[in-house]
Amino acid sequence: MSNRIPFTGYMSRRSVLRGGFAVGAGMAGAALIGCSSGPKKSVEQGAGSSNAAAPKAPELSKEREGMPVVKGNPKKGGTFTIPATETYVQHDQHTAVSSSEWMVLGERALELDEFSGKLRGNLVEAWEQPDKNTYILKVRKGVKLHNKAPWNGREFDASDLAWNLNRIAGNTADAEKLPKGNFQRATTLEGAGKFEVVDKSTVKVTMSKVNSAFLNGITEIRNVMMPKEIVEVGFKDPMKFAGMAPFQITESIEGTRQTYSRFDGYYRPNEPYFDKVVQTVIPDRAATLAAFLSKQISIMSSPTAQEQKTIQASRPDALLYSYIGVNYNFIMFNFKHKPFQDYRVRKALNLATDFEDVGNGYHGSGWGYLAAFHQAFPEAWQDDKVKKLPGLNKETKAKDREEAAKLLAAAGYANGEKLDFEIMHKPKAESRENALRFQAQMAKLFPAIKIVIKAPETAVFDKAQAAKDFQAISNDSTMNPDVVLEGYARWHSTGSRNYGGFADKESDDILEKALAETDMKARAALMDTYQQKYMDAWLPHVNFYATPQRHFVQPDVAGFDKVFGPWDSLRGVTHKLGRIYNV
Repeated sequence: MSNRIPFTGYMSRRSVLRGGFAVGAGMAGAALIGCSSGPKKSVEQGAGSSNAAAPKAPELSKEREGMPVVKGNPKKGGTFTIPATETYVQHDQHTAVSSSEWMVLGERALELDEFSGKLRGNLVEAWEQPDKNTYILKVRKGVKLHNKAPWNGREFDASDLAWNLNRIAGNTADAEKLPKGNFQRATTLEGAGKFEVVDKSTVKVTMSKVNSAFLNGITEIRNVMMPKEIVEVGFKDPMKFAGMAPFQITESIEGTRQTYSRFDGYYRPNEPYFDKVVQTVIPDRAATLAAFLSKQISIMSSPTAQEQKTIQASRPDALLYSYIGVNYNFIMFNFKHKPFQDYRVRKALNLATDFEDVGNGYHGSGWGYLAAFHQAFPEAWQDDKVKKLPGLNKETKAKDREEAAKLLAAAGYANGEKLDFEIMHKPKAESRENALRFQAQMAKLFPAIKIVIKAPETAVFDKAQAAKDFQAISNDSTMNPDVVLEGYARWHSTGSRNYGGFADKESDDILEKALAETDMKARAALMDTYQQKYMDAWLPHVNFYATPQRHFVQPDVAGFDKVFGPWDSLRGVTHKLGRIYNV
């Protein structure tokens, strides 16, 4: 667990802070030669093919564990190619369940340092909190939007910032005739009442209630800024989109690929380095692996244990970046399904799960234990405590499973009889394998149980999750950038990501008190109480593990030691494309 970096990004009141930036370079890499399910068209000559001579091994140094550092001068030009299972199916970042084109086209107002988790500026370069209910945000000058109508290269200003924050908070739902629940990250800005444009570079935020995590909430990895006119332009055609990031969209072929080209008006000097970034659809994992081995793609993320062995044997020059990130994998129960309304059933399934079998089954090693919250939060229970908990303690697993059988019998489901439910999994290998291992474990322990695995397409999955139209879900999630915000979003009865419909008055009360508490010690004590109650009385999820992040990158690509890190939330590639480069 040595790669875990604790979160330290809390802000004190009445402080004016200016965010620093990691001085990155640019990027370049291999281009894809027709590895999608669509037309086999070459995008651009890339780094080579399977019969090309292997590149000379770059000079490396390990300044951080799991982070190779490639030495060498940046080269301008080239293409960086990213594999994708499909092109984006949602195009409005504020209502998207996960990602959209805006993860490449937009940027965040504030960020967390990838390693320390400390707050830093981005589109907002300075901020002040004159009192507990007021924030003053200063927008960075000189940030230009892509040169596309109706924006035509104008500056991103305070009116854009205020519009984005107000919309993320869900305050435009009625005017847009959208359900408030569509705004997936509203909870990250909980209590934000009013956003006023003071002048072209200043926004005043007045809170309707104290939120000790408001600034951290802005940094949520999917809280990406868009130009304020985008609603009028519409979200149907990505080719009409314009942001302020280092790359602008120049090609979009649904189901095949999207191409992003250099934006020469980007505000960070000397960036970007690549000419193009291509996200190309590759139909399956075997094809993705083959494409990486033959240098047709620049990066391969989240390899299975066997894929990792194959790459290291076949391509020993490939760079492996490895660390525990801030994603976690779980089974989420829907409380509309009657069996899950009974705590005894939820506890039985938690006690019966072999967490090592699930984590090791896909990743081999490197994953992290967790109880209620990811251990990157300083308030979260850590390894020494989590590994001793019922269900998570290897030494008491047999006893815990005996207790699980008793609990199911007491709840009226002896031996799993009449305990029937469906697990819908996100269409990705990790979520599918986790669901299948969980299903196999439960079937072995409780032979009468009936668990059906469903594998819908992404659009169907996202719609069902947002509508709470499921019985159980196998998925992963990026945690919010604050422990209270994470609990509030997931388990407060009004939480914007409480898809399972968990509701408990005591849970709501503790979270509301913690959100309003500005004394960090008192806040931590409240969250310790919350975690105890979570384990003793609630257990709305089966939390499998904190996800190990592993990325294989072609050996001539540098800068990822600044882009990747525990707090990049797997979006280090799309959010920081201007900061990586070829050598």
